[in-house]
Amino acid sequence: MADVFADIVGQEMAVSLLRRALEQGPSHAYLFCGPPGVGKSEAASGFAAGLACPDSGCGECGTCRRILAGVHPDVEVFIPEGNFIRKEEIAEVNLHAAYRPYEARAKVYLFTEAESFNTEAANAFLKTLEEPPAHVHFLLISDRPEQVQPTVVSRCQTVTFSPVPTPALTADLVRRSGLSEPEAMLLARVAGGDLSYARELAVSESAREERLRLLDLARDLPDLGLLDTEVALDDLMASQEARAVERVKDLEGELARALEWAGDARTKSWLRKRHEDKAKRQQRRLTTQGLQAITRVVAGWYRDLSLVSVGADEGVLNQDRLKELKERAHPGKTLAYTRAVMAAGRAQERLRYNVDARLAVGDMFRSIREALA
Repeated sequence: MADVFADIVGQEMAVSLLRRALEQGPSHAYLFCGPPGVGKSEAASGFAAGLACPDSGCGECGTCRRILAGVHPDVEVFIPEGNFIRKEEIAEVNLHAAYRPYEARAKVYLFTEAESFNTEAANAFLKTLEEPPAHVHFLLISDRPEQVQPTVVSRCQTVTFSPVPTPALTADLVRRSGLSEPEAMLLARVAGGDLSYARELAVSESAREERLRLLDLARDLPDLGLLDTEVALDDLMASQEARAVERVKDLEGELARALEWAGDARTKSWLRKRHEDKAKRQQRRLTTQGLQAITRVVAGWYRDLSLVSVGADEGVLNQDRLKELKERAHPGKTLAYTRAVMAAGRAQERLRYNVDARLAVGDMFRSIREALA
């Protein structure tokens, strides 16, 4: 029998809880929380398959396969169009939750950014969230559970995810991508517990090249003049927007696969409409994620410089740049490196709140240059 949780790595406690719920009877609402890229969305999809499958998640039937592929009409995925989930969207959920599933044994609503509920939307959602029809389940996902409305959190069972341990990441990359253990170990360390990023680095040459370019930029940043810094910033923004567009184009393949599953004109029309909405919302989300990846690489460079400056070479993430880090690290600048890491952290936090992306990254560049001046 296939496993609906086969793609989840290093989250034994979370997966055990979800399996037990499928065996003993699930709650009506769950909050999947933890850092980005650690398998929350994949686990939620697997759990949704288990809830809807007549065999509680066989992984082989049409229901399981379609849900895992993201193309089942009884699993509705909500991605915020802007900064917030709107009250009007929740009103539609409240209305349609009363209807029976199209074909599965359960109807599942999956919210990808639960922190996007503002007070108005949360209040409109509470009654349905607390007392949904027996055939309805709500799965909420959040990278920032502290920002989720307390009234929403209190009505959900929490499933906590953690950064994926480096050994588990390494083993996954060896198994999935055929990397040698040293190659996989390097990428696992670089990813810092982020399974999605590690897998992207393993299979995407462009992602690996971008990482190297960003490390070069982080290295050279203190010596760049104002004009060169602005040019670098413009190039970064353009490249991230272009990458987001390319990734959204990948959704065309997803739509084609979904249409193969569709049995009638009504389902095909629903799939096309959902594809249009998803593509529009995903482009914004992917651009933000790309910019957050920039802040992570930059922070990693200065974190490594800080470690090397105090002789802690074994803790370096970017082991392939260790020689260069040793040449550049200065014992008297440990505090300055720490300030640079903090500047990157502030930028990442601002990006999470959907502030002006160019301004956030530009401020990070300026703060790092000032810290190391």
